[in-house]
Amino acid sequence: MSKFARVENGTAVEIIAVPDGQEITDLFHPDFVATCFACSEEVVAGWLYDGNVFSAPKSTTITKADLLAYAATRRFVIETGGIILNSMPVMTDRESQSLITGAHSYVQANPDITVRFKTAAGFIELTATQMTAIANTVGAHVQACFAAEGEVCSQIDAGTIKTMAEIDAFAWPSNGATSS
Repeated sequence: MSKFARVENGTAVEIIAVPDGQEITDLFHPDFVATCFACSEEVVAGWLYDGNVFSAPKSTTITKADLLAYAATRRFVIETGGIILNSMPVMTDRESQSLITGAHSYVQANPDITVRFKTAAGFIELTATQMTAIANTVGAHVQACFAAEGEVCSQIDAGTIKTMAEIDAFAWPSNGATSS
């Protein structure tokens, strides 16, 4: 497993574990990947990055508000990071979610037509049944992300989650190997 830190303003804001046999570029949008840097096992959210080396901050006081904000960011990244559906990457960024929802509404009103979608590999045609399966899988993924964030926030409120590392370690929905 490879480990990456997503860095904003010189600080690691999220730790991402990439399973063996996969590349971070296969799992996330290139704009997101550009903010991620390979790191060692000891690096956690809050560490500093100078462009070459990660280092532990001298003093870190994490508030409940920091943890809740971090949980929301973590959910958003997973929610919009895409999924794999029957070996096909499906983007789940907010624009893609909207396009999928629109296409699903269209095929519900016109069940005998096919729709065309542009993928990284080119255009594909989808039947109403296929479009519905994609829409349902993306919808389930998005809802699972919000459910996970809700549980993390409950655990933060209860005091059982106290660190960003514990948020990272939570059983968030997977971005890979989803099928319907």
